[in-house]
Amino acid sequence: MLWSNLLLFFHFREGISRGYPDFTVFYTAAKMLRQGLSHQLYDSQLQWKVQQTFAGNIPFRSGPLPYIHPPFEALIFLPLTWLSYPRAFVAWDLFNILILFGVARLLRRSVETLRIIPEWKLAIGSIAFFPVFACLFEGQDSILMLLCCALGFYALKRNADVLSGCWLALAAFKFQFMIPIVLLFVIWKRRRVAIGFLAVATVLALISLALVGVRSFFQYPAYVLRIANSLPLSGVPADLLPNLHGLVMGWHGPLSGTLGKAIAALGTIALFVLAAWRGWTFRHPGRLELQFSLAVVTAVLVAWQTNTHDLSLLVLPLALDADYRLRNLDEEASARYPLPNAVLPLLISPVWIVIWFVLYKVNLMAIPLLWWTWTMGREPVGDGR
Repeated sequence: MLWSNLLLFFHFREGISRGYPDFTVFYTAAKMLRQGLSHQLYDSQLQWKVQQTFAGNIPFRSGPLPYIHPPFEALIFLPLTWLSYPRAFVAWDLFNILILFGVARLLRRSVETLRIIPEWKLAIGSIAFFPVFACLFEGQDSILMLLCCALGFYALKRNADVLSGCWLALAAFKFQFMIPIVLLFVIWKRRRVAIGFLAVATVLALISLALVGVRSFFQYPAYVLRIANSLPLSGVPADLLPNLHGLVMGWHGPLSGTLGKAIAALGTIALFVLAAWRGWTFRHPGRLELQFSLAVVTAVLVAWQTNTHDLSLLVLPLALDADYRLRNLDEEASARYPLPNAVLPLLISPVWIVIWFVLYKVNLMAIPLLWWTWTMGREPVGDGR
């Protein structure tokens, strides 16, 4: 799988230096901050003008690749603007690979059965997981979100719930995932997670307000919705979203309209309620791995927008669910099959390549995710170990 991913990277390598990847949006936002244009961060015309200075030779792009993340995140990329775009991309990817080693170390400290596996094998193995590779390929920020969530789990494991909420809030640049995770843990009577989350989120909101000003700050939600709902403005089509929204609406016909939106909304609410109910039964400390896995997989399914690279977050439930099964299920069966069959399609890179570049139906990956959620929900209620 790793070599399959690297061959794909090699095939598209020339497009990276020309500004094809999503990293363009972060580099653009950071350059605008450096030039003192933070109050115009969400001005599409100005974004386009800045992008033309380093990614202006892309024939199919007639407008900017828009920056739709919260203002505070642009600060992370500010040091990279002292490098040319290609070098900044390489530096960001190298930093993300270092993050993967950090995640591997955290997992080995948190997860009993992973302690026999060297950190470098865990890190390299995670790059073989196609969503992680897609994050590196696009220069995206999902691996940084993975680190924050790994730190959040590490804190939960030590009953430091407020600290866990703080770490999850630092990943609020992907708030569509963090809010469902925090809400589930509040429902599961770990309300101190919300205290830490709200405290750090408030600080980040104030930083954002200082960066872009009152007007842009309060116009930000409308701006994001306008971009997300408009394909000409670089909104992602539903058939490329591996979540419930994409699975329902990523088809031609009546489900692509209002009816599909209603079904997707009802399905989202139903899945969240079912996950909250099943997670309630897993409140014993020995079930924390299963709880956190259920929260993460549910979050990526119910989020209003989930891209392939966002599924990098699944590195956590893959490790935690495997650990739980190895410790709690029948020894012979769990040794042979430490993860449910539902996970198998997620691990095969050629499957991702076919459904993305050939079929253009990444939304099909929501099916194994739903199957995996159902499998976790069927775990018998007990004390755990």
